[in-house]
Amino acid sequence: MIELPESPAPNGVEVTVLDYGMTLRPSTGAAALRLNRPGSRNQVVLSFPPMKPDVARVFVSRFQQGQREGLRVEYPLLGLPQGSPGSPVVDGANPTGTTLPVRGLTPGYAVKEGYALTLIDADGVRYLHFAGAPVMADANGEASITLTVPIRAPLADGSTILLAKPTVEGLVTDVGWSMRVDRLVQLGGVTIEEAA
Repeated sequence: MIELPESPAPNGVEVTVLDYGMTLRPSTGAAALRLNRPGSRNQVVLSFPPMKPDVARVFVSRFQQGQREGLRVEYPLLGLPQGSPGSPVVDGANPTGTTLPVRGLTPGYAVKEGYALTLIDADGVRYLHFAGAPVMADANGEASITLTVPIRAPLADGSTILLAKPTVEGLVTDVGWSMRVDRLVQLGGVTIEEAA
């Protein structure tokens, strides 16, 4: 898995949920029916500030390698830190659905609706998720976090959860850049699609 240099950090992010469900619309005019399927994941487009050619060269190289090997980046919180959550882990083996039991949180830590979090399975694969409702850790540092889409991989008891610095990983599907008249390199929006 390829990783980017720490600087410069992304200055923008656009997230699209790749939904594997569908809405069935009967030709008879009957009520529409939502068919939910597991596997919904994210596509993230990152933008970066203009870079000097020596700096941009490394980013372009890593993006191209990420097309073959995958790319892992810190999910840009863009100045909206998610606090000090402690050392959260999955509480119990193989949670399913949209409820994630967690232990190891800082007592009283508040997970706000929309917070990004990354779940890491036993093979080290990372899955970006978002909190679907606010919740506060109890005095033991435990909470049940509601997710916006179902958990999409088996998770062992004690699997790591990244809340302070969530990441996204996947395959780079688009890479583009341009040389500007001021001799800076402008990277196009770099698209990372979660593979799992």
